[in-house]
Amino acid sequence: MLARRRRLASGKVWVGYYYNGYSNDGKRQELSLGTDLAAAKRKWAELECAEVPVDASMMKHTFDQYVRDILPKKKPSTQRENMLCLSQLRPVFDAAPINEIRPQDIAQYRDARSAPVRANREIALLSHVFNMAREWGHLKGENPCRGVRKNKEQPRDFYADSEVWDAVYEAAAPELKDAMDLNYLTGQRPGDVLRMKDSDIREGALLVRQGKTNKFLRILLRPNGSESRACQNFRVSPGS
Repeated sequence: MLARRRRLASGKVWVGYYYNGYSNDGKRQELSLGTDLAAAKRKWAELECAEVPVDASMMKHTFDQYVRDILPKKKPSTQRENMLCLSQLRPVFDAAPINEIRPQDIAQYRDARSAPVRANREIALLSHVFNMAREWGHLKGENPCRGVRKNKEQPRDFYADSEVWDAVYEAAAPELKDAMDLNYLTGQRPGDVLRMKDSDIREGALLVRQGKTNKFLRILLRPNGSESRACQNFRVSPGS
C-alpha cells in the first residue's frame, strides 16, 4: 500500500492511500483507497484476499480485548455480572470510535436506561474498560466516564431484628442453626460461613478467606466460648 502526500495551498498536508498491485494481465495498477487509513487497510486486505485487519480505534476491539485478557482473571460470579453489563453496553458502544466518546455520551446512556441501579453498575464497568484502554494505548485522552453523575440508589432498609431472627432460628434445620450461629458470632458473609471447614480451625483461631475481597482473617476463639462451641457444632459438608 502506498501513501502519497501533497501540501495544499492552505498549508495542510493531504494524504491519500493507494493499492499498488498488478492486473490479471500482469500490468501494474494503482487504485485509490481513500484518505482514511483504517478504511484503506480494509480495502487493501479485500483486494489482497487477506484477513481484514482489526480496527483498534473502535470500541469493539477494546471490549474484545477486555473479555479476553481481563475478565478471566475475575471471580466466576463477577464474570457473570460483567457479562450481563456488557450485553447492555456493547450494542450501544461497539461501533463507536473510542477517542470520540465524550462524557455527554455516557450521560445519555445513563438517562436512557430504565434500570437506574443497573446503569450505575454498567457505567462502573465501562469506566474500568476505558482505564484499561488507556493502558493499552487505545484511548488517547481522559476516561469519558470520569465526572459523570451516577443515579441515586436507595439503600436497603430491611434489617432482620431479633423477632425475625428468632422465628427463622426456631423453624430452621440444625445445619442452618449452626450456620446462623457462626454468622452471628463471626460477622462474616453467609457465603463465607457456608465455606467454613473444621480444618480452618488452627491454634485456637478460625481462619477465613473472604470470598469478596480474597483477604485472610484470623478470628480468635475463646476457650469454651460461644465461638468455639458454634464451630464444634457446625455440620461441615461431606469431604470438607
